[in-house]
Amino acid sequence: MYLKTILLLPAITFLISLLFYKTESVKKYLNLIVYGILFYYGIILYKQIGTNFGYNLNFSSLSVNFNVTYLGYFFTLMITGLTFLTVLFYLKFMKDENAPRDFYIWLAIKTFGMLGVVFASDLFTFFLMWEVMSWSTYFVMRKGENTQESSFKYLIYAVSSGMLLLVGLTITYNTFGTFDFAQIHNALSGASVSLLFLLAVIFIGSFAIESAVFPLHSWLPDSYSNTFSPITSYLTGISTRIGVFAIIIFLFNIIGMENINKLVIFKGISLMYILGLISAITIIIPTFTALEQYDAKKLVTWHGIGQGGYMILGLASGTALGIAGGIFHIVNHLTYVSLILFSVAAVEYRTGTTNLNKLGGLIKKMPIEFLGLLIGIIALAGIPPMNGFVSKWMIYKTLILTGHPILAIAAVIGTLGTILSVYKLIHNIFLGQLPPEYNNIKEAPFILQIPIIVLMIVVYVLGVYPGIALSLIAKIQSALNLPAVNYTLHGVSKEVGELNMNVINLVFLGGIIVAYLIYLLGNKRRHVSQYNNYAAGHFLTEKTKYNFNYKFYAALDHVISPWKKRIIERTEKAIISFTENFGEYFRRIYTGNLNTYTMYILTAFVISIIILKELL
Repeated sequence: MYLKTILLLPAITFLISLLFYKTESVKKYLNLIVYGILFYYGIILYKQIGTNFGYNLNFSSLSVNFNVTYLGYFFTLMITGLTFLTVLFYLKFMKDENAPRDFYIWLAIKTFGMLGVVFASDLFTFFLMWEVMSWSTYFVMRKGENTQESSFKYLIYAVSSGMLLLVGLTITYNTFGTFDFAQIHNALSGASVSLLFLLAVIFIGSFAIESAVFPLHSWLPDSYSNTFSPITSYLTGISTRIGVFAIIIFLFNIIGMENINKLVIFKGISLMYILGLISAITIIIPTFTALEQYDAKKLVTWHGIGQGGYMILGLASGTALGIAGGIFHIVNHLTYVSLILFSVAAVEYRTGTTNLNKLGGLIKKMPIEFLGLLIGIIALAGIPPMNGFVSKWMIYKTLILTGHPILAIAAVIGTLGTILSVYKLIHNIFLGQLPPEYNNIKEAPFILQIPIIVLMIVVYVLGVYPGIALSLIAKIQSALNLPAVNYTLHGVSKEVGELNMNVINLVFLGGIIVAYLIYLLGNKRRHVSQYNNYAAGHFLTEKTKYNFNYKFYAALDHVISPWKKRIIERTEKAIISFTENFGEYFRRIYTGNLNTYTMYILTAFVISIIILKELL
């Protein structure tokens, strides 16, 4: 059975990493082979969708149960594919003497945990695998300099997420007497609205932490960007998206659309609309925060938060087109954000830095990385013909058709902020003046270019032929009892607003050809040195730059700053003041008196009995 093999292979890499703990040169190549096999089995797993198996735990009456679904297969392709590319890139990026010896150990555990989550068929198995994934993530992100504080910050959030999940699991089991997803779904059809709300708040709150949804996002930028660059790409590309997977499972597989439609708070304001508003805020604030970053990795990780907002916004729409767009954006994000970060990592391999203020002018020195970053940021900004445009178009379209102009405007504003910050990213690395210390810089080794080239192809192909992914997404929707999106090989059918990426691609390529012909037919030209030029009446030297990197958007910041001080800073101060006052008041509860603590426990017990009695 392929499913058992897929869950067994991470255990093999774990044993290999232990056996060759001190022999990095052997360990890394053996891991590459095994992860390549894992990716192969991930692809052919499609033949066994619907299979399942369980394993009884000897120390209790509980069991762990797994099954292969279309959604699980979709995520398996992403997990195994990106893990293989990460291990391939890591092969050359890290020198043997500098490589942390336990990296492959924790990577194997994390891969097993993520695969366990996407294959889990009951809440107990899901929770068990969720904890395996979360704790191993903590140890994976500790690989790098100055990672102790940032990784510990993640751990605090991860433990909070796990505790919320445990509370939800306990309430669900005590209420329905089962962990099985299907049985819980059937039982919820007769549950009260108050119980549905309670479970929705608990579970979505837990998964929102892992998904870095605003305002539960502050752990992500530092913890992801401080680690080694290939790991940054891996974590940003797939790790956080397991939280989005969990939201999909809870909303559409456990609760179901018929119960979701009952969750209306006040005069048509539903839980899904509130989730959409939170997603819109998640899009805008982190995206514009990225503008202020001067480390390439941190800039991209801030965008990772904002892109997650688009995914959940699509899911919150509740329509076939919007949900398909949200799911499609998951794989699109994985491809283009990994492409961007692998390109940045290759630059770091040669220059030793990701500081945007210290780079520039590398376009002729590292053209493959420039092209990779260019294609990646086009997709990230949602510009055709790359894949990011298709999924964003689907989300925009569904928000307009369903009459949510505020959410649609928020999504467009997020795109504008993305364009501003990614231009800064590519300008500060590849355009402008080449610093003298990089005159002898060479292309990155070919093995580092392989993941970049592969992802460039995937980003472009999924942009021109989105039907490749949408065919599987439509099956996911049908399996979740949702209406399936009407798709074609090149986009979306006329019933929901035709999108033909083949036509758009031809227009795009035609524009490039016309521009190149104009270039060839122009006046005679000659290439000159970057210093054989002048600007603002001054001849240029190494000390006189004609481009600037520091405070790239100073003028924009000058416009935004007054509003930032009036709204954001005052709000932050109010929240800080409230938190401090609340903390001081809460501190007084801890009296050190045993009798007082006993009273607290009894009071909490009585309140819990009353609440459960009302729910049941």
